[in-house]
Amino acid sequence: MKKAENFVRLTLAPFSRRGSFMAFFMANGGSEEFGKADLWLGNTRGGGSLNTTLRQMKMDLVKDGRKLPAVVSSTPYEVILDSDYGSVRFCIGERKLVRCKGTDGLTLRITCAGNGAQNMMDGTWLSDFGKSDMLLIPFKGKLVRKGGFELEPDEAGEIDMVFEEYLIDPIHRPLEDYPSYEQCVAAVKADFDSFAEAVCPKLPEPWEERRLQAAWTTWGLMCDPDGETIIKHTVVKMLRGIFEHISGWQQGMQAIFLSRDIKLAWDILMSCFDYQDANGRIADIYDDEKPVRIAMKPPFQGIALLWLMENRDLSCISVEEKKRCYERMSAWTEFFFKCRDFDKDGLWENKGAVETGWEDAPYFYVGFPLASPDMNAYLALQMEALGKLGKELGEPGAEKWLERSKATVDKIVEKFWTGDRWIAFNAETGAKSNTESLPLFAALILGKRLPQDIIDKSIEYIFAPGTFETPFGLASESLQSKFYCGGWCQGSVVTPAQFIFCLAFEACGRRDLSVRVAKEYLSMMKENGYYHMNSAVTGKGEDRAVLGDEKTSYWSSWTTSCYLFLADRYGE
Repeated sequence: MKKAENFVRLTLAPFSRRGSFMAFFMANGGSEEFGKADLWLGNTRGGGSLNTTLRQMKMDLVKDGRKLPAVVSSTPYEVILDSDYGSVRFCIGERKLVRCKGTDGLTLRITCAGNGAQNMMDGTWLSDFGKSDMLLIPFKGKLVRKGGFELEPDEAGEIDMVFEEYLIDPIHRPLEDYPSYEQCVAAVKADFDSFAEAVCPKLPEPWEERRLQAAWTTWGLMCDPDGETIIKHTVVKMLRGIFEHISGWQQGMQAIFLSRDIKLAWDILMSCFDYQDANGRIADIYDDEKPVRIAMKPPFQGIALLWLMENRDLSCISVEEKKRCYERMSAWTEFFFKCRDFDKDGLWENKGAVETGWEDAPYFYVGFPLASPDMNAYLALQMEALGKLGKELGEPGAEKWLERSKATVDKIVEKFWTGDRWIAFNAETGAKSNTESLPLFAALILGKRLPQDIIDKSIEYIFAPGTFETPFGLASESLQSKFYCGGWCQGSVVTPAQFIFCLAFEACGRRDLSVRVAKEYLSMMKENGYYHMNSAVTGKGEDRAVLGDEKTSYWSSWTTSCYLFLADRYGE
């Protein structure tokens, strides 16, 4: 009985490569067990929001007319459908091209989710492939139409075929111009290896053994401008499946995570400003087709800019690019005062949970519009970043940004600090939150800009025994809170909180706490994988999706990139 050998199990992270909208999936809620494993080639265009989009072509091995029991294996560069009688290997050699190869006399059966197929009369077939079309080009073996398709072996027992994705009517290149299977593998290896070397060439022990898995997951979720989609800068999608979107505040974090490659980091940060409306608001969620109009998330881009200016060498970034950043980020900052400061007190309010990034936090029970210290802290640092960048560029308004930043910090302390804790309040009713919610304490990202007694009392609150600290990282709601029930911000250990608080503790002069929390979270990821939400009680990944009927929420680039950053910075 054949056993799977996996670099990454596809039930944890569907298999793809940088720039591609194709991915190999296991069955929805499927099994890895020999004889029960199913392999699908999927289409993730349109954000993967429709389950019918995700899995388009089912791959089976056939011998003497019978489907063979099989398992699915993987390397960083290939997917292998493996049976006791032989295997077929697949490689996404180009962003729109998969090449497969088999030498064991087996037939590859391809069952299509779509019904349309056109004989192109040149030995190739064009098939429906979700939001695009797929051209099947056989090189060795005979491609026949049987329900779906079957690629039968030639006299030497070999099959060799290209799957090529098209968004327009296909006019394929001369056959001799297609890369061989071996060339496909070499190209993928070169691309991934260069990425991993640039963003994270090594990690301290014991984190090194999971480095390549983490880097591969992030790399496979990256998209670059291709002239066919709305993507204008390199971006990192969140994860495979029904959340296959690009998120603006996550791009700000990715710019820090991947900043050992500073040009890549800058490109990712600038992607945030590609979809900015007339009021200055940037789109938080978009995919290859369109931004989601209603989506907005916190202004984390300024924190990313400030961190890069203070921790990386930006001399390779042109003055023109820096000016573009200054102009776009200025408009983004002014948006909050024009469109989200409803009571005109100089602090901004979220008008709904979807704008917060915390979605289900218990302190939202006081209702909206909601003013909170963490959101305003991000904006204060964004103004400081603009002031510092503006001074470098000789902008006349630079000093004003610095003054506004300081004034905002003063207002944050005045409005949100009670003397022993942080609170949020409803700007309309004045109702104040009374929960034990970690995100409110993210105001600590202001660091030494806050009075020392506030820093000390905040840290004492967070690390009170039995509250937020767990063996797996910081819980989003205190385990002693009457509101604790697990879930994103109702008590789970979530990626952005670990990252933000590690930056915050360091800014407060408590790098020891950053190291402590980072190592707790790193140990959990090493043991349980890269889900961006984990139980604060068991540390297990909370992998159930909450949209559609997709059974699994897969490993997240938010988390894999965070793993690389935390291990590199705090994992000594």
